[in-house]
Amino acid sequence: IYELGCRVGEFVRIKIKHLDFNRSVILIPAENTKTGKMRTSHLPRGLMNEIASILRNEGRMGKRDFRISKPESFLFHPYWDSRVRYSENRLRQIFRHYAAKAGLNHEYGVDKVGRRLHRLTIHSLRHSHIMHYIHHHKLPLPIVQKQVGHRSLRSTSVYLNPSDEAVGEAYREAQFKTLKSPPLTGDNHGEKFKYS
Repeated sequence: IYELGCRVGEFVRIKIKHLDFNRSVILIPAENTKTGKMRTSHLPRGLMNEIASILRNEGRMGKRDFRISKPESFLFHPYWDSRVRYSENRLRQIFRHYAAKAGLNHEYGVDKVGRRLHRLTIHSLRHSHIMHYIHHHKLPLPIVQKQVGHRSLRSTSVYLNPSDEAVGEAYREAQFKTLKSPPLTGDNHGEKFKYS
C-alpha cells in the first residue's frame, strides 16, 4: 500500500492479471477505484521482482518468464485459496495486529461511535506515500495525483502543508546561505529594530 499509494479497497482487489512486470506497474481497473477511473500505479523494480519471485514459488507464474498460470487469482489472499480476497476490514485487523506487535499501536481518542482511534492505520501508509513523494522526492503534484488516483489536484495539494521538520530544514538552509553573504558594516545592527 505504501509503495502504490493506493486505497485499501484498491489494494485487496489486485489480481495477477493486473500486474505488468515489464513496465513495473499495476493496473487498477475503474470498477476498483473510488473515482471510477482506471489508472496505472508504478512500483519499484525491486519490489516487482520480489512479487514475481513469490508468484513463481507459489506456482502462479512460469519459472523462466512472466507467463501467469492463474490470472484471475488475487495477489494478496488468505493462504488457503488465491481465488478469495481479503476483505478491507480483515486487512485492517492484520495491520493493527502487527502494529501492536511492533509497539506502534498508539491510540489518541475515540470517535463519535466509541471506536478507538489509532495514530498508525493502514490508510496512513497512503498518506505517508503522498507526503514522502511530494516533500522528499519533490515530485510535481500532477504526477503524485495520477499515481494515487486523486480526482483533483486540490485533493493532492492538501499534502503541501509542510511538517515542522521541513520548515526547520528550509529555514536552516536559508540561514546558512545568509551566513555566506557579506557581513553588514557598523555597530548595533539590531538597534533600529528594537521593540518598544
